[in-house]
Amino acid sequence: MNLSQYEAFVKAVEAGTMTKAAEELGYTQSGLTRALNALEEQWGVKLLTRGRSGVKPTTEGELLLPYVRTVLHDQRRLMERIDEINGLREGLIRVGTFNSVSAQWLPGMIESFRQSYPGIRFELLHGTDAQIVSWIADGRVDVGFVAYPTAPELEAEFLYRDPIVAIVSEKDSHADMDEFDIAELSQLPYIALNEGVEDEITAILEQNRITLDARFVESDDHAVIAMVEQGLGVSLMSVMMLQGFDRRIVSLPINPPGYRDLGIACRSRGLLSDAAAVFYEHACRWVAKYDIIK
Repeated sequence: MNLSQYEAFVKAVEAGTMTKAAEELGYTQSGLTRALNALEEQWGVKLLTRGRSGVKPTTEGELLLPYVRTVLHDQRRLMERIDEINGLREGLIRVGTFNSVSAQWLPGMIESFRQSYPGIRFELLHGTDAQIVSWIADGRVDVGFVAYPTAPELEAEFLYRDPIVAIVSEKDSHADMDEFDIAELSQLPYIALNEGVEDEITAILEQNRITLDARFVESDDHAVIAMVEQGLGVSLMSVMMLQGFDRRIVSLPINPPGYRDLGIACRSRGLLSDAAAVFYEHACRWVAKYDIIK
């Protein structure tokens, strides 16, 4: 069993192109191709189709992919257990996250964790809430920050309630108001943010039967804020997303109020490595302290 070939197969599917997969694994493209060809020859199964649009698993490859991921996950767990026998001196924790958590929480959270466990390394994977839930379920990440409550098959803890606000340009006629009536959104140009836990904002709009005139849809919060600053439209964001920005915008409480609830999740606390389990607890304590002193 050649685990590097298994990893090459999984990475090629996840990356979608041979070039990107080779870069992420530190292979040459020809080296990656040889590894995959050898695996297909060894198994007598064609695993991937490769074309101008990228790399996709064949029907057989799609069938085998979960089993290959399980083997890699079990190998990682084996190595983690070996590390644990020697104490939490080294190891790797894979974390699923999205932009605002990465910007506002993870630097301080990881820095304080590494004060006690300096040998632990982190790999951060950014995605939408649905992607992060999927990564937790299939073992691609150990823990993930998610919208709370999350999928029932995961184990999760509530962390934080983050208010939703409207943001407008300083020059906008709404800037001097005490609050923003979200019923007005249907009459205004809107800039949508696909940030990772956007379902809460969608739910707020649906509950109030608001149909948006979405002029732009962006996954980068910096871009959304810059567009609002230039008067191209208004947007809804959470307070946490706005922290650290110095822009000519105004944030207004919305009427009726809305929130996004954030949590941390894993497949099972009992299945976590010691390092990941300690980090899970550390994250809960860190956010509780953040909520008090912010």
